[in-house]
Amino acid sequence: MYWGPAFIEELLSVIPNAQYYKRGTYDLKKIIEYANKKEFTSLIVVHTNRWEPDALLIIGLPNGHTTHFKLSKLVLRKDIKNHGNPTSHEPELVLNNFTTRLGHRSGRYIFETKETKQAEVKGKKIKDSKAGAITEAKPFSHLQECGPRFTLKLISLQHGTFDPRGGEFEWVHKVIHLSVNSFQYIGFISLS
Repeated sequence: MYWGPAFIEELLSVIPNAQYYKRGTYDLKKIIEYANKKEFTSLIVVHTNRWEPDALLIIGLPNGHTTHFKLSKLVLRKDIKNHGNPTSHEPELVLNNFTTRLGHRSGRYIFETKETKQAEVKGKKIKDSKAGAITEAKPFSHLQECGPRFTLKLISLQHGTFDPRGGEFEWVHKVIHLSVNSFQYIGFISLS
């Protein structure tokens, strides 16, 4: 099944003011320059492997940080039982289990461009990063998932915009290969 286009469509429905541009063969540095000229606040690149999304690259613009995540356990909205549909309200982000120093830092880098807004009286969308839920605030409301549901594993944090060769990495998840057929995750190595 080809989930790439459906996943991108669902991300666009949940993230306000999001625009989709097909990357094609453009170099990522050229895309970052273009996004800076258009005064975008963030850039999200969805990496796919045979049309299956497998990684997210979130770049804060104009000079922000870059976070790279492995994406797994993807469930689209249509496959979630009793799913809801996104509303036109601005989402409120709720981060759960970002309790370590690295969690605080990565959460701050991802969402540093978001501004705090006054609550709307009629309704409010709440995005729960743990459950992937969005609901409309009413006197008796409950969380309802609007999808997509997925798991993110941090691969790296980088100062500045994306630069794999000359960039300053703050944190990188290292994999040590033991043999040709097996490998083992030894742990985390901080470069700061």
